Amino acid sequence: MKLSTLYCVLSLLQAALSSPIGPSKQLEALHRRNVFYAGGEYVFNATQGGTILINQQYVEELIPAAGAKHPYPIVFFHGGGISGAQWLNKDDGNAGWASYFLNQGYVVYILDIWSVGRSSATDLPPVLDARTVELVEIAFSAPEVYKNYYQAQFHTQFPGTGLKGDPAFDDFYARLLPLQFNARQENITRTSTCALLQIIGPAFFISHSIGGSAAFLATDGCPTLVKGHVAVEADQAPFTSYDTSVVGANMSSPARAYGIADVPLTYDPPVTDPSQLVQKMTGQLQYKDGLLFRYPCIKQGAPVHKLVNIAQAPVLFLTTQASVHILFDQCLVQFLEQAGVNVNFTKLADIGIEGNGHFSMLENNSDSIATYILSWLVTHE
Repeated sequence: MKLSTLYCVLSLLQAALSSPIGPSKQLEALHRRNVFYAGGEYVFNATQGGTILINQQYVEELIPAAGAKHPYPIVFFHGGGISGAQWLNKDDGNAGWASYFLNQGYVVYILDIWSVGRSSATDLPPVLDARTVELVEIAFSAPEVYKNYYQAQFHTQFPGTGLKGDPAFDDFYARLLPLQFNARQENITRTSTCALLQIIGPAFFISHSIGGSAAFLATDGCPTLVKGHVAVEADQAPFTSYDTSVVGANMSSPARAYGIADVPLTYDPPVTDPSQLVQKMTGQLQYKDGLLFRYPCIKQGAPVHKLVNIAQAPVLFLTTQASVHILFDQCLVQFLEQAGVNVNFTKLADIGIEGNGHFSMLENNSDSIATYILSWLVTHE
């Protein structure tokens, strides 16, 4: 290729890179991308009269263009009702946490948790087809407008108004997918994620919301391959789920019969039936200035069973100032600590990172949170 031709090609490439398509404002970190599926098994399908592959989980591998600088990669687990795209560009067009950690020299793996997105399963009915605009605004993007709980008033970091019609909200809402989560999914996610770790070796986990359940399950399944787990408002409370639209009442429903999962976990003494886990209610429903302030928790009664596999990986558990999770995240932390897990419970407002809701990785100050996570990761390498 002539030098002049090469220059033209490079000029066109530079122009493309400097002129983002759509809403993008900040390009993703330079990287090499590989796509593959982990796990899965061949089964004979009588209806189709042949053999098919099922239960595989979609994975993206992102490798820094300059090469890895850290010995262990990061595996990202997305939240419920959304896909692994959560970790790429943010709704304001800026680069997300995948780029942040790529720029720090980490190899990054992004999952679509089994049954969701590109890991979809056609034989599973959605638990929730779609969330209405109003429920998304209440729980995630604009709780300060609805003020259904006391801490909602402190929410300031979602880009734009957080309401329907705002470009950032519309982009966020368009990302939402049917939510599927049940015992079958938990078992397959545990198996397929451990299959991934068998390929890539030991890794750190960064999870969000329901993705925290998937990460804990994988730690239970292959603890020697998990270096540590950063849980950003992971899942829900032990043994119960609270209504994330929080209309002001103690709206809860039984869930996660094995404490933090609907499937058996590695406890000591062993737990072969959920009835062996004695449930003990602690605390009470609290209000402040007439608004919901804190939910009660359920811990183990005697005898206390230890999560011996999950306890092998340290946990950094983050809760934001204004998310609905501020009402009940302490319940999961208390349960984990009681079960022998080493948890660093950090309320972000206590370290000066204020105004965030549940999707903090997509909000204006997300890099400040990522920087705090980075400091924890480095100390646990």
